[in-house]
Amino acid sequence: MPPVVIFYLILLLLVSAVGMYRYHKITIPGKILAWSVIAVLLCNVLNKVWSAVYHTNAPILHVESIIEFVFYSLVFYCLFKNKIIKTIVVVCIIILTVFFCLNAMIWQPIKSVFPTNIYLPTLSLFTIFSLLLFRQMLLYPLKINIVKQSVFWFNAAMLFYATTMFFNLGMTNYYSQHKWDAYIYYFWYFILCTFHVMIGIALLMDNRETQAGT
Repeated sequence: MPPVVIFYLILLLLVSAVGMYRYHKITIPGKILAWSVIAVLLCNVLNKVWSAVYHTNAPILHVESIIEFVFYSLVFYCLFKNKIIKTIVVVCIIILTVFFCLNAMIWQPIKSVFPTNIYLPTLSLFTIFSLLLFRQMLLYPLKINIVKQSVFWFNAAMLFYATTMFFNLGMTNYYSQHKWDAYIYYFWYFILCTFHVMIGIALLMDNRETQAGT
């Protein structure tokens, strides 16, 4: 297993540990976020095992794509104040879950094709949700320094992830049929590691008492 992959798995384990250690001190969105990291860790471990046995990780990436979308969307749902936006988030979760099932059965078979049809709309929605949440933060500012706000780190992480991984994840099926250049491979893991470091900071900053206003 390449060192960068080992480093990423260790990072996921550490961030998961942070979430569980602070579980009783963090908000509901923080709890959901903590479980999302554990889910991603389990998917990545299963990913490596599945790839070794079946020489493809497409089925795991299908499952991981919808798991991530549901978890992160639920965090956004908890953080949004506007009822209309919260309803839109719920509708998006339902629609994308149905679309995921149809895509896995019809357009991009779960056993052999990567779920790019899922990545593109979910990353687009994450970008929109992040921008709406930043707007909410500007409209309802807290007295806490912004870099000490869990919501800032989560939202910045999501915007960073959604905008930088859009092209990479959208090209997954192309990459599977061509040799990856080293810079694409390491850039991929650089984004993932940076994203989860920011999620880890969000979990460290989260506190039910100080974040009640978010």
